Amino acid sequence: MSRTSRASCRCAWATVVLSTSSMVAMGQSGRVVRGTVVDIRDQPIPAVTLVIAGGKPVISDDSGRFQLEISHRERILIDVRRIGYMPSRVGFAAGGDTSISVFLLPSTQQMPGVEVMGIKTRPLPIAGFEQRMLERKRGAGAGHFITAKDIEASPSLRATQIVENIPSILVRRTSGDRFAIYGKSVGGGGECVATVYLDGVRVASSGELTRDRRGRVVNQRDALGSPIDQLVTPSEIAGVEVYGRGLFAPTQFHPPGDEMALRCAIVAYWTKHAS
Repeated sequence: MSRTSRASCRCAWATVVLSTSSMVAMGQSGRVVRGTVVDIRDQPIPAVTLVIAGGKPVISDDSGRFQLEISHRERILIDVRRIGYMPSRVGFAAGGDTSISVFLLPSTQQMPGVEVMGIKTRPLPIAGFEQRMLERKRGAGAGHFITAKDIEASPSLRATQIVENIPSILVRRTSGDRFAIYGKSVGGGGECVATVYLDGVRVASSGELTRDRRGRVVNQRDALGSPIDQLVTPSEIAGVEVYGRGLFAPTQFHPPGDEMALRCAIVAYWTKHAS
């Protein structure tokens, strides 16, 4: 063999020895611990935290498997924790790579009893109705208020029937099953068609006055009556507020540009599902 060939062989052998030594040194400097966390039924437990002192925490996967890479081969302690299970600690003597199974017992701790207090909130429209009713009882407001309990105590067949016994309010059949709600107009003692609201939306309004064949003053535009009976039933109503004059009603019930509404009655219906 030539001198050049022998030199090439020695270089190649040196490279192999160095590579092998590096791999051995790398393997001796660290350690890998693989394993699975299981419960009392030998079922894998996911999302378990495994911590080595001075090391980085590892979380078990959906199959309960984990892998810890340790930078030394000395004795180690692993803390194992998961909510719902009792914490555990696993110790290993110095050595090489290891495969293990970690067993966790379910926690039997009983949480102290807690009393939950619910705060019942009222929809804003109903809360406004109740606030105005309270102010009326204190003498700081006007109007006549009818609650759901009042309606249940005196069952009615239709919404207009609920207000027919309130002073200054008249309810008359206009045609077929249609009824209209009237108030007393200012001056002259005549009648005027009341402005009606449902959950804050005006569904019937006053207008030019006229007289029917019996001489009663009526609103020609609303001669067929208020549609409130077709829109809501008594069982759906949470409250009704009635004002003999629109001027006495809260400003939210003052239709812009409708002077007649301010001089006649205003009736506001609120349903149980108002929002």
